Amino acid sequence: MNNPPINLQNAVNNLLKDFEPADNILVACSGGADSLALAWTSQVVTKRIGLNLIAVIIDHQLIKESSQVAQDAKKKCEDFGIEKVVIKQIEVKDDKDGLEAAARKARYEAFEELVNEFNAKAVLLAHTQDDQAETMLMRLTRGSGAKSLSAMKEVSGKYLRPFLHIRKQVLVDALEKENISYWQDPANTNYKFLRAKVRHELMPKLIEVLGDSAIDSLDRTSELLKEDNEALESIALESYEKLNKELKVQDLEKLAAAIRKRVIKIAALDSGVTPGPFSFEHIEAIDALVTNWRGQGNVDLPGFIQASRVDQTIRFISSRKTSS
Repeated sequence: MNNPPINLQNAVNNLLKDFEPADNILVACSGGADSLALAWTSQVVTKRIGLNLIAVIIDHQLIKESSQVAQDAKKKCEDFGIEKVVIKQIEVKDDKDGLEAAARKARYEAFEELVNEFNAKAVLLAHTQDDQAETMLMRLTRGSGAKSLSAMKEVSGKYLRPFLHIRKQVLVDALEKENISYWQDPANTNYKFLRAKVRHELMPKLIEVLGDSAIDSLDRTSELLKEDNEALESIALESYEKLNKELKVQDLEKLAAAIRKRVIKIAALDSGVTPGPFSFEHIEAIDALVTNWRGQGNVDLPGFIQASRVDQTIRFISSRKTSS
């Protein structure tokens, strides 16, 4: 087997070159084309620069052949020369956010457990430029702001995505050139999942109408939005500190809307509001206490917190009832 293309090696090397020799690095592998290309490339790069690579295969147990798929992925990783390969079975419980979201949550919980178990310094994930474009389009239809539209990051804590600016077809071509077979997840063509519909219906139509460069343009826009959002978040945090963490209406009114709403979000989370369910609608309702004050009542927030306007100040108070 030949080495992977140099552009793939460079992408992985750029994110791993600053780690210390003998650091443990996890690479997530499902057996699909993207993750096999990443496992193959990561083995070559980590061996060259002296890092310990551990392949981790998450068996979601959502299809009857999942155990065999995991074993096949393990065999492929071993064929690449990866000495330590771990299969971790997880239980996915469908919830109000849907099976896709539940699987993702369970998968990342498993990653965290494996990071702790192996004292890993990073987890390599095989998201591609196509995945980024799909994610951005899905979030765009939800009316998301700059933070959400900036979608996935190449580096997000311990999670590294070296192929985020590389098209999926490049990875498929590299595997097929070496006659490396890969698993095709049936979920990717199951139209009950939104991503499958976006991937197989919307994306081809987008490319047909706007051209193949549309994917590059979405990726570039995502990067620009990430930079803009990071700047706005920094200004908002600085503004919050200058206000001594006290949200006086007259001070908030002086701020640009993009900064003011971010300051409100920072203050709300600082007060104990639960991050996950805390939404755009909540922030808009709190902002209306500043910009469209009509004597309206308190705003109920996740985490048993209420936002209210008292003495020309926005305050966050606990709404939890205490037992006598």
